[in-house]
Amino acid sequence: MSRKNRLSFWRKVRGLSQSDLAQLIGVTYVTISNWERDETLPTKSQVARVAGILGVKAQDLYPFEQF
Repeated sequence: MSRKNRLSFWRKVRGLSQSDLAQLIGVTYVTISNWERDETLPTKSQVARVAGILGVKAQDLYPFEQF
């Protein structure tokens, strides 16, 4: 599973749309889409917020990145 699929996977498991997650983090849904498609990477603090919201570890979302 690639890193983009992990973010999308956990977001969907938690029943959140891209817009829902974006609002909780304070970014746009386009930003979430870009993260899920590996167009851009979130910052370390954004990864921590996403992980907290989704109830997973940062490594569960981005296992091949150093945050």
